[in-house]
Amino acid sequence: MEKVYQPLRPGRKWFKELVAHVVFFVLGRAFQSAAKLDAGIRREVAEWEEGFTLAMCILPKGPSMLLKKVDGRIRYAGWAKEDADLIIRFKNIESAFLVLTPQMGSARAFAENRLSLVGDVARSMSFVRCLDRLLAYLYPAFICRPLVKRMPPVLRPVRRRLYIYTLGIPFGL
Repeated sequence: MEKVYQPLRPGRKWFKELVAHVVFFVLGRAFQSAAKLDAGIRREVAEWEEGFTLAMCILPKGPSMLLKKVDGRIRYAGWAKEDADLIIRFKNIESAFLVLTPQMGSARAFAENRLSLVGDVARSMSFVRCLDRLLAYLYPAFICRPLVKRMPPVLRPVRRRLYIYTLGIPFGL
């Protein structure tokens, strides 16, 4: 008698998805807050056209994040929609987990084909420059140095880091 086996479906990686949800929330709120504080991020965002949207998502059907430029400022808009001007897609949850928890930089992830880009490459480079400055505020130098090609010069990092962690992320200020 021959046995018939049903195909196995892999289980969801719920812990990594939860971490990705939290990191996307923190990253979106911190980006919104840092864009108000930091002149370098403000300069980069000022070059983006009004109504510009940027989405980061994890394939397939993973967590996502949407940033919008409204009234000259960048705003965290929650979950992503597929009709954004610039979409950064992580190929799977494993790749996203390495980048979102500071184990791998975005430049290395792109070089290793762990993420894909849909939209204008110049805008994505502008976003990466903003992200590098944001990481300098979010993480201490010994964590940030392996993630970015060059440590961006930031003014008053402790005071701004404190503002971002106490008011920016919880309240979106």
